[in-house]
Amino acid sequence: MAFVDDDLAFDTMGESRMMPYLVDWLRSKRWLRPDSVVVREFPINGRRVDLLTMTRSGVLSAFELKLGGFARVLEQATYNRQNFDKSWIVIGNHPRPSNVNEAARFGIGIIVVTGTKPKVLLRPGPPDFDWQSRYRARKRLMEIGEIHV
Repeated sequence: MAFVDDDLAFDTMGESRMMPYLVDWLRSKRWLRPDSVVVREFPINGRRVDLLTMTRSGVLSAFELKLGGFARVLEQATYNRQNFDKSWIVIGNHPRPSNVNEAARFGIGIIVVTGTKPKVLLRPGPPDFDWQSRYRARKRLMEIGEIHV
């Protein structure tokens, strides 16, 4: 698996403490394989996606990690739907039912990391991206991968 990381790998402060558990879990579920590309802090449209993955078949999945502030992480994940096949929220506690309903309405998946055990609470809806935006994101990912891998 190609892992591209511009900052300290697996910083365990704040929301980043969930990252190692998430990545290990994604591997155990075979959502990440040795030929997947994984990028932390992927720059796009003047902001950064916490974790971006691309499978060998080209499926792009964005993960936004937050310990609190569900409205903010939902906003970030909604932006990600414009560029990627799947958009996920990764949070450290179970959200209120009304927040789960909002995520479902926007087609955002939810993964809850309690302790060291991630669990899918809601799967993302079908892709709803702009093809040109997705193409630019994939091209940028490949450029970063060529530089850092």
